Amino acid sequence: MRTRDKQLGRSFTLLSHAPTSRLRRARRPAPPPLQINPEEARRQAEIERELLLARDIQQGLLLEAVPRLPGWEIHAISLPARDLGGDLYDFLPLGDARHGIMIGDVSGKGLPAALRMAVARTVFRYAARSGAMPGSTLARVNRGIIADIPQGMITMLYATLDLRHGIVQIANAGHHYPLLLNGRVSELELSGLPLGVDSDAGYEEICTEIEPGNTIMMYTDGVVEATNNHGEYFGYERLERLLIEGAALKPRALVARLLHELRTWSDAGQDDDITVVAVRRRFARLSEELRSIMHDVLGRERGEEAWLKLPHPGDAGVAAWTEALPEIIKAAQSHLGRGLARELNAQIRLALEEYRDHEKM
Repeated sequence: MRTRDKQLGRSFTLLSHAPTSRLRRARRPAPPPLQINPEEARRQAEIERELLLARDIQQGLLLEAVPRLPGWEIHAISLPARDLGGDLYDFLPLGDARHGIMIGDVSGKGLPAALRMAVARTVFRYAARSGAMPGSTLARVNRGIIADIPQGMITMLYATLDLRHGIVQIANAGHHYPLLLNGRVSELELSGLPLGVDSDAGYEEICTEIEPGNTIMMYTDGVVEATNNHGEYFGYERLERLLIEGAALKPRALVARLLHELRTWSDAGQDDDITVVAVRRRFARLSEELRSIMHDVLGRERGEEAWLKLPHPGDAGVAAWTEALPEIIKAAQSHLGRGLARELNAQIRLALEEYRDHEKM
């Protein structure tokens, strides 16, 4: 800040009270150029390439794990805070129309957490392939973790899903409660010790039914513990409010909205790994599912209007809808524009493929 002497017409600083024209900054010698050892630079570049490769492998393993299950719609995503993350999820076929779903969070970040995550996934897969109940499986995973990962704690949620009847059985090793979205948001409360704490720990189970149109969501603490530049947590209340407002959205759209809100909230950057798994049971009737897709893509009001205006075969089966789809999309382009028509086409085609698979079961 400066002030001016009106009589002398000279500028003075408030700190020195001396004319600025007489102030001279002492010239500091320029720092010597940083000498980089060529061998060190080569090694650093090699480490960075290896970390990028490890990140690609880790993300590839997670993406490949997401299955297509007839009668169900699944979306899962994991965003590490650093190049490598300690969050994990996995899906495992168990036979007899049952499927295992797991989400976990390894303590720490970066490379050490990623290594523990890889070991934890291997131990989990070995234990879960027996097809045992979730509680017994987590107890077995816990003993393996203590034997193979002597340092570090892991939270894990494991559920087995009956694809035909929508029955899900869940055991919890210190993880955030899963959420059931069925017009409201309900926590499925079930506690248990994290893995790696006590080799004798046991894990109880709960059982619930996912009705057609409903979703079960699992997430890691990077969601609710995301902080803004004031150090405030995103928190469960904001998460619950967002899920209620997006109750009609399908898993992919719902998770995308959640990630958008988290990025807006965490304007200072992501502090922790963020992982979300959303599993929705499709409607039994194809026409009801496709109607809900129009609501999802266009919004409830415009979606209902499109359902009434666009030509479609109603309660007919997959074959009739597949045959009528080009005409439906042509009409959608006229009423809605190419962008929305393209999205509608993609969503309907995916649903038709999965209902076709479901008919073969």
